[in-house]
This record gives sequence, C-alpha cells and structure tokens, in this order.
Amino acid sequence: MGYYLTYDFGTTALKTALVADDGRVAAVHSEGYSDRAPRPDWAEMPPETYWRAMLDGTGRVLALAGARGADVTAIGLSSQGQTVIPIDAAGRPLHDAIVWLDRRASPIAREWEEEWLPSHEFRRVTGYPWVACELTAFKIAWLTRNKPETRGAWRFLCLPDFIVHKLTGEAATDYTIALMTGTLDLESQAWQPRIVSAAGIEESQLPTVFAPGTVAGQLRPGPAAELGLRAGTPVCVGANDQLAGAVGAGNVHPGVVTETTGTALALVVTLAERVDDDRVCVGRHPVPECHYALSFANNSGVVLQWLRDLCAPGQEYAEFLAGVDRIAPGCDGLTMLPHFSGTGMPRLNPQARGAFDGLTLAHTRDHLARAVMEACACELQECLEPLQALGIRMDSIRSLGGAAKSDVWLQMKTDMLGTPVERPACPHAASLGAAMLAAKGVGQFRSVPEAADAWYRPADRFEPNPGRREAYREVYERYAGLYERLYGHRAPA
Repeated sequence: MGYYLTYDFGTTALKTALVADDGRVAAVHSEGYSDRAPRPDWAEMPPETYWRAMLDGTGRVLALAGARGADVTAIGLSSQGQTVIPIDAAGRPLHDAIVWLDRRASPIAREWEEEWLPSHEFRRVTGYPWVACELTAFKIAWLTRNKPETRGAWRFLCLPDFIVHKLTGEAATDYTIALMTGTLDLESQAWQPRIVSAAGIEESQLPTVFAPGTVAGQLRPGPAAELGLRAGTPVCVGANDQLAGAVGAGNVHPGVVTETTGTALALVVTLAERVDDDRVCVGRHPVPECHYALSFANNSGVVLQWLRDLCAPGQEYAEFLAGVDRIAPGCDGLTMLPHFSGTGMPRLNPQARGAFDGLTLAHTRDHLARAVMEACACELQECLEPLQALGIRMDSIRSLGGAAKSDVWLQMKTDMLGTPVERPACPHAASLGAAMLAAKGVGQFRSVPEAADAWYRPADRFEPNPGRREAYREVYERYAGLYERLYGHRAPA
C-alpha cells in the first residue's frame, strides 16, 4: 500500500498526516508552536520551527501507521496564507517568517489605498474587497523599506513555498496561495507588475505559479535523510488551508458549501462562474474549471471557549453543553453578538464588540451557551446572504472545525439556513484535501473532483426541521436588529 504524506501548516500547530491510497487517514500527529510578538501587532516565527515540527510529525505518523519512508508515494501541502519568508540563493532565511496575522504593514496599506490603489481597483485586480494590511504584498513592502538586507533576496516565499524549496530546491507556489499575497492578478493568473514594483521587488524574486497539486519537484537527498523518506519522492504544491479543507470535504462542485466554525468562522462556496461582489473574496478554485467565494467572521467558536472558561474552566464541552438542547430556540428572548474583536464580512467593522441583550434573572448558563451558539449560526447566515441574494445555488453545507462535533449545533445551523448540513466522516479535511491534490498530481486520479468523489464520505446528515424555521428567522432578525441598534447599520444582503 502507498501513502500520501501531508503537512497542514496552521497558525498554532502543524498537522502531519499519512493518507493511504484508498483515502483512509492512517495516522495524524499535531505539533504545536507559538509565534512571538516583539512589538504590538507583530507576529514572527523562526522558520526552523516549522522544519522541526515536520521532522517530529513525519517520524510519528510513520510509526503510528507502521509504514516506511519508502511507502510514501508523494508529499502534499495545506497552509495558512500570507506568511512570508525572504531567502537567499542558498535557501537561507534573511528574516524570520512574518506570520499572516501580523499587522505591522498597516501604514503602508493605508498609504497605497490613499495614493494610488483604491479598494475598488484592488478588488478588481485581486478579488479582495478591501486593502488588507495582512496580505503578503504589504509585508514585503515593509521588509524592503525597513530591512535593507532583504531587498536583494533571491525569492520572497510564502510558508508552503518555503517548504517546497527546502524539500526540492524549486521556487514554486500554487495559485490559491499566490492570490492571497495580494500580488497576483485574478484575471491573468500572473504577478501584477505595479503591485510587485510598489512592494520594492521584481517579479523574478517571486516563485513560479502552478495549479494546486502540481508536482513541483523531487525530494532532495539531504531533506530525505532527515525526514526518513525516499529521495526522489514527488513533492506537490497544495492550496490555502480553507480551500484544501473544501476539497477534502468534497466541496468541488457548484452548489456545495463548506463552513469551519473554529476560533473564527470561514466558509467557501464553489461557483461555476466568478461573481463580482464587494462583500466576499473571490478566486480560482483548486478545481481549475471552478471559482470560489470566501467569507469569514473574526470571532466564532472562541466565544464559546471564553464562556466555558469563565463558567467552568477545564470542563469538557460535551458536559458544558449538556443542557443546551433543553432551551428553546431564541433563548427566551436572549440575543448575543459574538464580535469580540470586530466584524469580518460581509461588512468590516473593526470597532464592533460583543454583547448580550435581553438578560433576565431567569436566564441560566445554558441560555448563555445556547445564545453564543445561535449567534455563530447567525454569522454563518450573514456571510451567506450576499451569495443567496445573487441567486447562487446552495444544495448542502458541510461543517468542519471543532463545532462540527456537536449534533445540537449542526441541527441549529440547518434549521436556521433551511439547508441540509453534513458532518464529514474524516475530521481532518485539509489533510485529506492535500492528499487528494497530490494524488491527482501524480496521476492516481485524472481530476480533483474525481479524487474527492472517490474519497469523501459523510458521517451524518442533518435535515431542516420546518417547524423551527420561523423561530430561527426571528432569532436572526433579533441578531441583525441588535447590531443595527448598536452600530447604526447591519451587513445587508
């Protein structure tokens, strides 16, 4: 039996997985790490941290599966976007990784927007509705202005590109990661000359762009020996983690939605044609014939964690939420906004904050917990509204992240949305998606949809309860109305 070895680079951990060539996840290991913040709004990581996590994770999954390095057919990747590392011609980092959530370049983003790059033009070029300082383009501009030693870098690489280079010596990226740098032209799929120049570099200092899953090169003897793998193993470019997760959850056909309720909320909708709307991010799907719309909320499941830690520190979520299902939809008049650090999409509002409204002495801890869960379901509805208004077909929603473990939460979402919700059988969607992309890249499958159709399996399917539809419509209207009362506007469809 052959295996696909995948690395899913998250913000706080690397998930290493070994996926058998029949789609079965044979072993998974998660290795945590923490960025450092030398100043407020900064986030850096020594690149060696990622490599050490890879070394540990590789050994562990091979041992767990009882597999040998020679059994690995190919390596696949899934990753956070926007994190950047400049390297010299020998592959040595010239600066620590500037992690995606770093905001040090916000003055540069404001400067560009005010002087020559208005948000509507940036959206036309890149698919981003706003000029976001977290994008790689602004981080590179900060480096070239403030760290002269980086100006002559051989390449400026995003995190997965850095890993590809370390493994193969090739400078390669995929078009989903490239688009999320803010330097790729959405239409031409080529680097945008004016933005690249404004960042203080040349196009030759950026990697070559490939379709997700493309074989970028072969594993070199040095890294192979360190990892305990076979030299010459194909290494494939992957995709942004949200899109890799969409692939792993079978979201490869128009009409399917994946949503991840974790610390934040993010959703991916697969489209037959690209939409033009300033309330969503758009781009080319890992399935080259399709497009995607992506939306997000800043705070989601983390608010339930906050409440649990206040009320019952250390308690398992199943126990903490045991009484929630006994509370009727609407929480007896209690409404909650989960915007503890501002809103995301469809309308950005950094000044928004969280709130409970309608509290009485009759409300219990279970009411508070259910109100948070209902608010997160409302965020999902709010993010979907712009696409629903455009008439985009949404046949099913597949839920990922920690919240997908809760039957109550999934039923709540399907009742609010009026759309069936599935829980995938594999809880490691991004790892499985990276393996699907690699399997297509080395020829096991002819296309990404063929791989996803072969390997994706649902565990549970939740159907809407028509009797609760009106109650949840009222819940959503209260949620939207509270936001409007507090902040003077809502995020309308």
